[in-house]
Amino acid sequence: MTANELVQEGTELVNAAQAQNITLRMGGGVAIYARCPSVESHTTLQRPYSDLDFFAAKNDWARATELFKARGWVEKNASADVLQFSQSTAVAEISSPLWHKDFTLDFSARLAVTPLTLPLADLLLQKLARVNFQAKDIQDCAALLVDHRVVTGGDETEDLNREYFFQVTNQNYKLWKTVYDNTVTLEKVFDKYLEPEEAQLAWRRVELLQEVLDGQKHSTGWWVGRVLIH
Repeated sequence: MTANELVQEGTELVNAAQAQNITLRMGGGVAIYARCPSVESHTTLQRPYSDLDFFAAKNDWARATELFKARGWVEKNASADVLQFSQSTAVAEISSPLWHKDFTLDFSARLAVTPLTLPLADLLLQKLARVNFQAKDIQDCAALLVDHRVVTGGDETEDLNREYFFQVTNQNYKLWKTVYDNTVTLEKVFDKYLEPEEAQLAWRRVELLQEVLDGQKHSTGWWVGRVLIH
């Protein structure tokens, strides 16, 4: 499937799930592509997409599986945290909202905040919370930051909520440091992916993120983690 076909299929799956009272939301690269028009207009932000990532509560997995099968997806693998399906050359995964990668992030309370995808701040957090911050992560972050404002609160359908970002990272120093270090990396490479004015806009928005990450009172857990590491 092409990127646009993946977005179309993902949208149809989310809408079909909603019709059955199943809360299913897209995450990852295709979700960012769906929310960021700059990807289509910037070849530097384009990359291959071969999979659809979804999140759904575990008590909805059985019904979601039947929905996927009805749309021609074949169940391939299942674990405690992920269901995997395939169709032609595409792969779809449904993950638990308690998402385990380099860090554990809990999206349970975030599934119904915005339609179609996880909120924009969560999509950005998925990318910045990577110990191995790759080119595809940088491309996705650049797209989010050039297309969406960084605000305190705001409309999470259209804006990146920096206060939420701080609340999550402030609980874990290692997570906070990984995210902060990756924002510093972004500032150094925006000009490789964006036009000069756009790079400046994205840089200013990163500064707004850093302002709240390093400008508010840190939790006891954050300080304990910092002492243990240093």
